[in-house]
Amino acid sequence: MLAIWAVIFVISIWVLVKSADYFTDYSEKLGKILKLPNFIVGVLIVAIGTSLPELATSVAGVSKGEAEFLSGNVLGTVIVNILLGLSLAVVLTKKKARFSWDIVSNDLPFFAGAIFLVAISLMDGRFTTMEAVIFLIGYIIYVIYAYNIQKTAKENEKEKYQKELKSEIKSETEYIETVKKKKDIKKIIPFLLVSLLVVAVSSHYVVEAVIHIADILGLGTSIMAATAVALGTSLPEIFVAVSAARRGNFDLVIGDIIGSNIFDIFVIYGAVGLFTELTITRELFIILISFLIGSFVLMWLTFIDKKLTKAEGWMFVLLYIMFVGKLFNIF
Repeated sequence: MLAIWAVIFVISIWVLVKSADYFTDYSEKLGKILKLPNFIVGVLIVAIGTSLPELATSVAGVSKGEAEFLSGNVLGTVIVNILLGLSLAVVLTKKKARFSWDIVSNDLPFFAGAIFLVAISLMDGRFTTMEAVIFLIGYIIYVIYAYNIQKTAKENEKEKYQKELKSEIKSETEYIETVKKKKDIKKIIPFLLVSLLVVAVSSHYVVEAVIHIADILGLGTSIMAATAVALGTSLPEIFVAVSAARRGNFDLVIGDIIGSNIFDIFVIYGAVGLFTELTITRELFIILISFLIGSFVLMWLTFIDKKLTKAEGWMFVLLYIMFVGKLFNIF
C-alpha cells in the first residue's frame, strides 16, 4: 500500500509541475495583454488560483470534525510559502533574484497586519464568527489597497512603466500582435481555467498521497495538517514561484507568495469561520505563531535591498527544517 501511494505521489507531483508551468505562462500572457504589472498578475490571478487547494482541504478537514485542522493547514502553508516558496525560487535558478516592485513599502505592512490579526484572534484558542467577518472585510480592503498602490505607482512613474512594459513585451511582440488581430484572449482564458483545474486536482491527490503515507508511517493527525498537508497544498505556489523565477520574473514570484499568504489568512479563515467555530491548542499556537512572525521578520530584512541571495535562500530552508523539528519534538 505504501508503494502504491508513493507512485500516486510522484505522478501527482509531475502533473502539478506541468500544470503550474502552463498556468504561470498563460497568466503572464493574459496580464501583458491587459497591460497589468507582474505583481498585480501575481496578486489577483496566480495567488488566488493557487490558494484553492488550501481552501478545499481546510473545508474538508473542518467538515470531518477536525476544528484544529484549519489553523495547522493555513498557518503551516503560510510558513511553507515564505520559507520554501521563496528559497526554492532562488536556489533552483541561476538567475539573480532582483525585484523592481517596492514590496517593503507597499505590501509587507499589510501582511504584517494580517499576521497580527490572526495572532490576536487565536490567542484565546478559538476563532469566532465575528472575527471571520472582520477577516473577510480585511481581504476586500487589501484588494482595494493593492489596486490603489499600483495605480499610484503607475501615475508617478508612467514613463518608466511604459519603458519596462515595452521591454517585457518586446520578446513577445509577434505573439501579442497575433492576439490582437485574432482576439486570442478568448482562447487564453479556457487554457488558463483548465490548467488551474489541473493544478487543483493534482494537488488534491498529492495531499491524499501524503496523508496516507503519513498514516501508514504512524504520524499524528494534529501535526500532519501543519506539515504534510500544508506542504502538499503549498506545492502550487512553490512550483508557480519556481517556474516564474526561471523566467526571471521575480515580481511574479513575490506577488504569488504574498498574495497567496494574505488570501489564505483572510479568506480561508473568514469563509470557514462563518459557519463553524475554529480552535487551536496552546502548544500548536505558540509554535506556529512564533515561526510565522520569525519568518516574516526575516523576509522583511532580506527584502530591504530588493533582492534575495542564494545564501539567504538556504537560511530560509534551514529555518523550515527547524520548524518541522519543533513540531515533531525532534529538538
